[in-house]
Amino acid sequence: MDDVRDVTAELCRIADAEQFDPLDTVGLLDRGHRGRRHRRILTVSGAVAAVAAVAVTVSLLPGNSRAGQPSVAEEQKHEAYFQPVPGIPRGEDAVGVPVSNAEALRRCTLRLPDLKGPLENVVGGYRTGDRATTNPMRSKRIQLCTVPGGDRPTAALLAKLRKDPVPTDPATQLLNCSAQSWVDVTNWRIVASARSKTWPSILLTAVSPSGRKAITCEIEKNSLDGGMVMRGTAFLDLDSLVRGKDPILTPAKGSQRADLYTGTDLGGQKCGTKMCYEVRAWGRVASTATRIHLQIGPSAHTDIPVTDGWFAYIWLSQPTTAPASALKATAFDKFDNVVRTLP
Repeated sequence: MDDVRDVTAELCRIADAEQFDPLDTVGLLDRGHRGRRHRRILTVSGAVAAVAAVAVTVSLLPGNSRAGQPSVAEEQKHEAYFQPVPGIPRGEDAVGVPVSNAEALRRCTLRLPDLKGPLENVVGGYRTGDRATTNPMRSKRIQLCTVPGGDRPTAALLAKLRKDPVPTDPATQLLNCSAQSWVDVTNWRIVASARSKTWPSILLTAVSPSGRKAITCEIEKNSLDGGMVMRGTAFLDLDSLVRGKDPILTPAKGSQRADLYTGTDLGGQKCGTKMCYEVRAWGRVASTATRIHLQIGPSAHTDIPVTDGWFAYIWLSQPTTAPASALKATAFDKFDNVVRTLP
């Protein structure tokens, strides 16, 4: 038991000197072991329990708790990746806030200093994450800009992302979406994603921690620089969807929320004497849906998983003689009942 008292005293000393996250027993043990290398390893279960109890006590002392707050490591990582933009809301607070044409131009010139306005006029103005274009009648060349939020990506983050422009890791995908939009979505939850089989491209949807905001994000090799992509990146304020701006469908019978569907981007290529089609879209249907069934004629079909109503797909069809107009998308529940047919 002398060993327990000695390690306990040492851990208390370390805890006073350094800030730990709540219940960081692993961190305390690791530092305790490094500071007392001449002590033999504790193997008695009672000793381990005693050390864990001390760690709990120390973490709950006034001034030592960080419950509900980002860890020091998370804060440092955030500072390394994003810089605040004065006067522009950050994170989830930036989503859904109207932005005038003049403010959209100001933000776009922060992002693209060589951009020459004016921007195309948009009825109702822009929102953070909207794709803006310069007015072709009054600009020498058409330029694209995703109206940015208040989380400006650092040079270190952009360099990291350019090494792997179409990542497979979900955390890096969210970093990419954050850099595209200047809105930090790194702690958002991916609810649907798809990857192209024909060229490097990802389409994903993520929901904010509050559940009130969402982002749909397309990642391609040139998407970081505002290049033309098929679907692009956009935000949704799920409490205040705007018909005409958001892809709203009439909700299915019994649904308490609006269904969403972008419609399908469709391209084709020859597969011998037949055609293969690549189709992509994202959306949200009733939460009872479990799959979206895609079909083009009798021989080309697949099922797309649905998570809490959300789905995304980039589907390369099997060879078919059917025309592109034969594409059908149908949502089913777990009992194979039709939830809705998508237009």
